[in-house]
Amino acid sequence: MKRILFALTLVGLLLPLTSRVQAATEVSINFFYDNLSPYGSWYEVADYGYCFQPSVAIDNADWRPYSDGYWAYTDAGWTWVSYEDFGWATYHYGRWALIADLGWIWVPGYEWGPAWVSWRTGGDYIGWAPLPPAAPAVYEGRVITGRVDIEFDIGPTYYNFIELRYIGEPVLRRHIMPPTQNVTIINRTVNVTNITYNNSVVNVYGPDINQINQYSTRPVQRLTLRRETQVDANVVQSARQTNLNRVSGNELTVIAPPVQKPQQQVAPKQVKRKVEKPKVERGWQGVANRQQLQEQMKNENAQNAPTPSRQSGKARGAENAANQPNENKAAKEAQTVQQPEAKPRDQEQSAQWQDQGQRQMTRQPRQRPGQEERNASPTEQTREENAGQGAAQERRAGGQRRAREQQDAENQNAAETRQQNRGQAGQEGRQRRRQAAQETQQQREPTGQEARQRGQGGREAQQQEEQTQTRRPREQKEQQAETRRPREQREEQAQTRRPREQKEQEQPSPREQASQQREERGRESRRQSRENAPQARPQNSRPEADQEDNQQRKGRRPKPEETPPSP
Repeated sequence: MKRILFALTLVGLLLPLTSRVQAATEVSINFFYDNLSPYGSWYEVADYGYCFQPSVAIDNADWRPYSDGYWAYTDAGWTWVSYEDFGWATYHYGRWALIADLGWIWVPGYEWGPAWVSWRTGGDYIGWAPLPPAAPAVYEGRVITGRVDIEFDIGPTYYNFIELRYIGEPVLRRHIMPPTQNVTIINRTVNVTNITYNNSVVNVYGPDINQINQYSTRPVQRLTLRRETQVDANVVQSARQTNLNRVSGNELTVIAPPVQKPQQQVAPKQVKRKVEKPKVERGWQGVANRQQLQEQMKNENAQNAPTPSRQSGKARGAENAANQPNENKAAKEAQTVQQPEAKPRDQEQSAQWQDQGQRQMTRQPRQRPGQEERNASPTEQTREENAGQGAAQERRAGGQRRAREQQDAENQNAAETRQQNRGQAGQEGRQRRRQAAQETQQQREPTGQEARQRGQGGREAQQQEEQTQTRRPREQKEQQAETRRPREQREEQAQTRRPREQKEQEQPSPREQASQQREERGRESRRQSRENAPQARPQNSRPEADQEDNQQRKGRRPKPEETPPSP
C-alpha cells in the first residue's frame, strides 16, 4: 500500500514538469505578436500576411535593418549582435521587405539563423543586405549561395557598405556609407553569400574571417554560441523589458525556440491598418544602368574578388614597430647587455641542480663580473634605476603618441570620407537643381504662336481696359443720374399730391354736403313760411317750422326728405 501511494505521489509530481517541458519546446506565432508589440506596429500586408514595423523605422526615415549592432563570428558563422530590443527576433527569424510609402517591414519566419543576409566583399569595402521574402511565404530549408542577388532581385540600395577596416568595430552604424554611393561600390565587390545546413542547424558563411582580420583595424570578435530553445513564461515577461540575446564574456546567449506553423492564419491583437496593394521596392531606386549592373552580377565570380589596396593590420603593426622613436634604444641595449650574462648563470645553476638531485638552490649564485663594484657604488645603481624609469616613461609616452597618431589618422580618414560624401552629395544636388531649372525654363518658354496669341490677347485686354476706363465715368454719371431721378420724381409727385390732399381736406364729404344742403333748405323754407304766414293764427295750431325748431332745440333732427343725390 505504501509503495502504491509513493508511486502515485511521484507521478503527480513529475506530470506537471513533463507537460511544462513539452509546452516550452515549441512556441506559437503569438510569441512574436505579444513580445514585439511594445516596440512597433503590426500591419496586414497583401501577399505577406501580418508584418511588423519597428517604431524607429517610422521616427527615422534613414533607419535600415542590420545597422544598430556589430558582427561576431561564432561556431555557426557570421552572427549579428543587435542593440535593439526587438533584434532577438527580427534578425534571426523571417525576412525584411521595403514597401513604398510605408518603409521597412519584417515578415515573420519559423527558422532560427545567425543572420539572414547577403554578403558582398571586394577591395576596401564589405557589405551586407537583408534577404527579402519570396511571396507569399518566407523561403526556408534551402541553401543560399552567391546567386541570391539574381534569384531574389536584390538591388544596390538594399546593402549596408562599410570600409573593410571597420568590420570589427563594436558600433557599425557610424561607419555605414550613404546609399547613394552603393552603385559605385557594388561594381568593385562580388557576392560571397554561403548559407548552409548542418543537421538542421543554419550556418552563415561568406567572407573569409582570417583574411578579414588581416585588414581590419580591430579583429572580429569570436564568441561561443549558446542557444536557449526552451522558453517559459518568465523569459517571455523579460522580453518586454530588454533584449533577450546577451553577451557574457566570450559567450553569446540567444533565444532560439522552434516556432510552430499555424494551420490557419492567426492575427495579432491589434492591427494598425491593412495594405491591400503593396508596392515592393527591390533596391533599384535611382539606378540608371540597371540592366548592365544585373548582367555584371550574373557573370561575377567570387574567386576574382579585388584585393584590398590598404595595408594589412600585421603590416601596419610592423611599420609602427619599425618607426618607434630612437629614444628607447638605450634601454633596449641595456637589456641586451644583461641577457647574455644571465644565460650562463642559469645554465650553471641548472647543472648544479641536476648533479645534486635537488629542486632548491643550496649555495649562493656566482656573482657576475663587476657586480661587486656596482653593489659598492650606490650612485651608479641609483643612476641605472633612474635610467630604467626614464625608459619606461619614454615607452609609455611613445605608446600614447602612437595612439594619438592612429586616432588622428582615423579622424583624418573619416573627415576625408565625409568631405567626399559631402562633395558628391553637393554635386548631385547641383545636378538636380540644374535639371529642375532646365525643366522649369522649358515649361516657361512658349512657342511663337503661343507668344503671338498671348501678345494679341494682352493688347485686347489693354484695349478693353482703356474702354472700361473711358466708359466708367459715363456709367458712374448715369448711375448717379438714375439714383437722383427717382428722388426728383418722388418730390414732384409729393408736390402735386399735396395741394390735392389739401383740397380734399378742405372740401366736405358728400354726407356733410347733403346735411348742409338740408339745413340750408330748412332755413330757407322756414324763412319763406314766416314771410307767407298770416299774422294771427290760432293758438292750437303751430306751424311746421316751429316744430322743427323745437326738435332742433331738443337735439332731434327731422327726417330728411328724399332728395336726389348731389353730384
